[in-house]
Amino acid sequence: MQHPSKQIRLWITVLVILAAIFMIAVQPFMINGVINPIVEGQLARMEKFATEGTPEANVKVGLLGLTPWLVSFFFPFWTALSFVGGFVLIAVARPLYQGERWARAVTLLALAMPAMGGAYMIVPWMNFVGSVQGGFPPAVLIMMVGLVPYFAVLLAEKSTLPAKLANFFVFLMLGVCAAENFANGHAAFRVLYGHPARPIIPESISVLWLSWPVLWITSLFFIISIFQLGKEHFSGYYLALIAGAATVVGSYATHTVRNATNDYLYGALMGLSVVVLLLIPYVKQAIFAKSADVQEPQLVAQPAAAD
Repeated sequence: MQHPSKQIRLWITVLVILAAIFMIAVQPFMINGVINPIVEGQLARMEKFATEGTPEANVKVGLLGLTPWLVSFFFPFWTALSFVGGFVLIAVARPLYQGERWARAVTLLALAMPAMGGAYMIVPWMNFVGSVQGGFPPAVLIMMVGLVPYFAVLLAEKSTLPAKLANFFVFLMLGVCAAENFANGHAAFRVLYGHPARPIIPESISVLWLSWPVLWITSLFFIISIFQLGKEHFSGYYLALIAGAATVVGSYATHTVRNATNDYLYGALMGLSVVVLLLIPYVKQAIFAKSADVQEPQLVAQPAAAD
């Protein structure tokens, strides 16, 4: 983090440490209190469909069959990533305060864990707990604990307002796309492997066998690009471009057969936004403004050997 004011660096570092304490000491207990209510709500929904006994209801039971297992795995998984990320933040707090560029990248990556995990956890809570009991989704607080210091680190940089906005929107969309692709890949996996016709792949949803791994792979690419762009490395730029383009195709193809909701369409538009942003020359310049490697690496011609 490069900024002339030690006071601002200090406040940012304190904010990051507070987020780390939450990720280590608070978030696990919050998630422990919501996993079973969500799973119980899913099981109750499945039982309700089963008692109806209609063909449509039986299909719904099958499509929901994997959901409790996936939730009871991925809620702890994302919480564990945040838990470890909290220790990472504490470990890099001093070099972050000192302005080390690599510490900025590590900090952004660690803070992205509760932000993306919280975003994924919101919908299951709303569908199976909030819709019945009401209340405020705990995952929103988890998400904000990641997002607030995440953007504070970005906006504290010494740069012009347009450059700050460029970095804000690029890093925002990288995280949003990573979370959206993970959630959409989760849904595609659930529908494909929970379909009553399995292990036969139904022709009507055959696109899902390709789209769910594509969405999870691109989610990982977006996550890696946060780290790589955080340290101003060109590999992050190309990873984000690749992930954005693959997201557009994979998500839109899935939307053509799974259009009961617009989630996959939104995913395609988000991927497109990343591609468009990164292809704007000023945005690219703003991302690498502080890097000594502003120009892309060039191949150096070797002198021909003397005869």
